[in-house]
Amino acid sequence: MSLRHYGCAVWGCGWVASGHINAYLKNSQCSVVGLGSRSPESVAAKQQEFGIETAVYADFDELLADDRVDIVSICTPNHLHADEAIRAAKAGKHIFLEKPIAISEGDIQQLCEVVQETGVKTVVAFVLRFNPLVKLQRKLVADGELGRVFLLNVDYWFGRERLGWMKERECSGGAFILGGCHSVDAARFIMGEDIVAVRGSAVQVGTHYGYPPVETAQVTFANGAIGAFSCSLEGCSPFTANVHILGENGTIVNDRFFLRKFEGQADYFTMDTGYRQTGDVYGHPFPAVVDHFVECINSDTESPHNLFDAVNSHLCCLAIRKSAEAGGRQVTIDGQSLRLE
Repeated sequence: MSLRHYGCAVWGCGWVASGHINAYLKNSQCSVVGLGSRSPESVAAKQQEFGIETAVYADFDELLADDRVDIVSICTPNHLHADEAIRAAKAGKHIFLEKPIAISEGDIQQLCEVVQETGVKTVVAFVLRFNPLVKLQRKLVADGELGRVFLLNVDYWFGRERLGWMKERECSGGAFILGGCHSVDAARFIMGEDIVAVRGSAVQVGTHYGYPPVETAQVTFANGAIGAFSCSLEGCSPFTANVHILGENGTIVNDRFFLRKFEGQADYFTMDTGYRQTGDVYGHPFPAVVDHFVECINSDTESPHNLFDAVNSHLCCLAIRKSAEAGGRQVTIDGQSLRLE
């Protein structure tokens, strides 16, 4: 039986869109049939970058009305994601949604309801889940190699220049939801557990951002483990995504491992999985995400990396900001709702 071919369109042609376009071009079942943006110049730049000719959409409804489009990537500013994903779902398009899925509790709930009703397939661009090192860390925890894990710390530090909408709180949603959500989600993915309680703090550094660009949190997982999370959009730091996991029978510090099962081990050993930390979209495993998503659509199965699985990671990020604004009071995550204690 021949495999189906999918027409793919990318809405929003900024920096991250290159990762999506490149991934579609690498998949034999995908064709990039259209690119859309409020800026015609950005569409032309992507067409020139990849040497492709596509339909050009100046309006999202025009993209959604194109019968050739089966899968749409949403790569616009954060505050637009929920509304556009809702419209795409109602139009019957499968959705590759850039993080964050939304920047408010209400939008998250509404988006989930619509996607549930329409039955379209979704995948969220939490690319760290597809990195071999993160997959290995998850497997070691799931297989019990570390015994009971009781502490997991993650950091997201990336002091690159961010302009335009990323500087505005109403558009970005805050530090963790803008960038640190990658590390929050990696923590959940590795643990295989949701986060149920958060205490957050924040500090305003400089005047570049219209919101505190540095946030930290103490979190509690559903199985009782605790964690310390930090996110900084400021500072002289390249892309840094630390993961520290401490268990009764072993410890992982990024790509360094110390396991009780190896009797006589005196210090950490390093395992090279081929993963290199980078903030460059070309260094992120977008092709693996698209390959996985296409397989899910082919087999009519839900991705374990879909919209619904991403909800807890996003609520944690929103809870961090909510707690910080309330002076560090605990925020409980209950399903799709946040409760300030």
